Amino acid sequence: VKFPLLLAQGVEGIAVGLACKMLPHNFIELFDASVAALRKEPFTLVPDFPTGGIMDASDYRDGLRGGRIGVRARISSEKKGLVGITEIPWGPTTGALMDSIVAAADKGKIKIAKIEDNTAAHADILVHLPAGVDPENMRDALYAFTDCELSLSPNACVIADDKPQFLGVSEILRRNAEQT
Repeated sequence: VKFPLLLAQGVEGIAVGLACKMLPHNFIELFDASVAALRKEPFTLVPDFPTGGIMDASDYRDGLRGGRIGVRARISSEKKGLVGITEIPWGPTTGALMDSIVAAADKGKIKIAKIEDNTAAHADILVHLPAGVDPENMRDALYAFTDCELSLSPNACVIADDKPQFLGVSEILRRNAEQT
């Protein structure tokens, strides 16, 4: 493949004790970074998730072990007594996210009246609140007690020079661009 598909789609797996977790990156940003690498110009790559959401990549560390990315669902107060989730963190599906909300409610961590999934092309989850529950407090509780907020740990392990190596995504892209 002449394009770094590994970086565009992301991958996760383990073999012979070596774990790999590459997060997906933006297609256009990968092209721009490839051009910058060939011109020997500096570039920076951070993940870009197809499910949307809010990301904190301040501790990404170029995808190397020990880095962390915080991802959050986009939660808005639709109207009194209703909270909407329109973008979900990368990893869980809308069904799994709803299951985590129901589980938190069953444990008494949050209070919900009911939950609806109106997802079609984009995520659309509605959380109906019981009387007296503040939507802003509910948003904070959803981040704290459900999969609406996750921490991802990248680990870029690839076969390079005929052996497994831990390389940063910038180095992976640079090698791919030079080889192509």
